[in-house]
Amino acid sequence: MKEFYVEFPKSKSELPAFIVLGIIVFVGFAFHYDFFGWIGGAIWLAVAGSILGVVLSRLRGEYFIRVNENGIEFRQHLFSKLLYIPWNYLQRIDYLEFEINFMIKETAQVVSFATSGMTDEEAEALKQYMSDMLAQREAEG
Repeated sequence: MKEFYVEFPKSKSELPAFIVLGIIVFVGFAFHYDFFGWIGGAIWLAVAGSILGVVLSRLRGEYFIRVNENGIEFRQHLFSKLLYIPWNYLQRIDYLEFEINFMIKETAQVVSFATSGMTDEEAEALKQYMSDMLAQREAEG
């Protein structure tokens, strides 16, 4: 079977984090401006902006889901890390309306994949592809 691959737009994956970080920088600026005036606010913006720029440049990347005969690999948003789950590590897959839960065999840990970043057609195609892949793996033994 051909692999299933969907790339998420960077705007959907990064915008919520940028909004939260912008609010934090603004609150920090207001705090420093209140106590130290313009100089304190300017120093806060310079330091926070530099640190934020370095951190964001290291965290940015590709946001996608890839399902193939080896397993499931995905990264959804700015603060998530690349996650790869081989098929033989999966105990159970639960298809919910807005997420897919993967239960790992050894630890019974549940890993959630939110389908809200995908269109309804892509989410249904993903669920169908994973069901077909599991049925094929069961048939092979």
